[in-house]
Amino acid sequence: MTPEDAAHTPAPADIVIRGGRVVDPRSAQDGIADVAVRDGRIIAVGQVSATARSTIDARGLVVAPGFIDLHSHAQTPIGLGFQALDGVTTALDLESGTLPVQAQYAAAVTEGRPINFGFAASWAVARMHVMAGIPLPTPAEDGTLTTAMEVFQRNQRLPAWHRIATRAEVDSIIGVLADAVSQGAIGIGVLLGYAPASGREEYFRVAELAESAGVAVFTHSRQMSNQEPGSSVDGALEVIAAAAGSGARMHMCHINSTSLRRIDDVARAVTKAQSRGNQITTEAYPYTMSSTGIGAAFLAPDRLDRLGIEASAITYLPTGTRVRDVDELAHLRATDPGGLCLIDYLDGDDPVDVRTLLRSFDVPGTVVASDAMPIVGPDGRYLSGRSPLPEGSRVHPRSVGTFARTFGWLVRDLGALSLPDAVLRTSTIPAEILAPFVPRMRTKGRVAPGFDADITVFDPHRINDRASAIRIEASVGVRHVIVGGEPVVIEGALRTGTAGRPLKSR
Repeated sequence: MTPEDAAHTPAPADIVIRGGRVVDPRSAQDGIADVAVRDGRIIAVGQVSATARSTIDARGLVVAPGFIDLHSHAQTPIGLGFQALDGVTTALDLESGTLPVQAQYAAAVTEGRPINFGFAASWAVARMHVMAGIPLPTPAEDGTLTTAMEVFQRNQRLPAWHRIATRAEVDSIIGVLADAVSQGAIGIGVLLGYAPASGREEYFRVAELAESAGVAVFTHSRQMSNQEPGSSVDGALEVIAAAAGSGARMHMCHINSTSLRRIDDVARAVTKAQSRGNQITTEAYPYTMSSTGIGAAFLAPDRLDRLGIEASAITYLPTGTRVRDVDELAHLRATDPGGLCLIDYLDGDDPVDVRTLLRSFDVPGTVVASDAMPIVGPDGRYLSGRSPLPEGSRVHPRSVGTFARTFGWLVRDLGALSLPDAVLRTSTIPAEILAPFVPRMRTKGRVAPGFDADITVFDPHRINDRASAIRIEASVGVRHVIVGGEPVVIEGALRTGTAGRPLKSR
């Protein structure tokens, strides 16, 4: 080789993905191409002649931007490992959030995560801290830290934080949240549905804080009911009003489950508000079953009729059995309010109810988000670390299969979404929602030169979820997952647990 030849020879890539169907809707790329990766970035898409240290044969497979989950409470190595096997490259807890922000980020960095991670500031934990005197978590000697989710589930039924806050308490809550945002929290997560008696003025103050800080509010709406007054429509209208009155970016979490059977009314209101220039975004997951702590306010026995369910529609995860009646429900709420449960809010075997679920995606730009929950071990405690999954562990199947189910059920089986539309909703639009205030999101959500090499390669004919209410099983059909240029999933197997990086608003 002459010096002149060497000067024109492309430098070796770290990875070249060859011959896959590359889907990048924003550039209208949808065809067979190669993708070259070097130093954590995509350097070329097309016919790539460069040599590579590693080559992935993607013939017959889809090459998509890695899936971005805006709503994941599964913030442990084992939880995010299952999400990686579902094609997720970034999982963020933006609805519940966390406190203290710096300590939670530091603990996750020290322990290591297989995919990118991040947190909003937790309004609920700030409220518990200010109004009920619940201390914020502090690191143990070994560097581990109790998660905000554990603090929330353990204390959610304490009456002290459910009431309307005094003006001084609101000022203190806003101060805690402002400090968290200044430390890099990705917006503010507000669990209004778990403290429905809290004040509307306080919620508006949170929206004003988000607007002034340039971040977003991620809301579990206050009302979950098919009935008036206080229906799911009221809950949606409160978020819309806060967006219109404050100018803040407002994100409505899991409108499929909070809207119940009022989804048409909610979708119409949100779509009209968006068309008027309000910055409102939404999310949904493709399951007719939801999950939460059994002590949640909206699961009180006297409210089940508003949800349109019987007590037997609830499965108590620590035992894996259905609740017999309202008396057993009351007992479980009193003795284990943080115990996770599953709720059949729609009938997955009823075609009418399936169509109701699908209408959650009618709101323009509705993204796919899992609401992944922590895995519950056989002793009823949340699992952490990287140990093998103990027999008898349980979690909502959305926690391990949302994204595979989107492409397997919604795209392939039902034809409810096209494949490019599903890529937009699972990756590109989530990145665009956060890009105005999360700098690292500006180079995610695309398969294009200059963007981060967060890439998911899957078999469109095989991809599917396999988990059920009583069995945790990883998705199938996700062949390769690359995070920041580092292979995390190779030939369907999880290979590394430390490729993930923290994402912050600062």
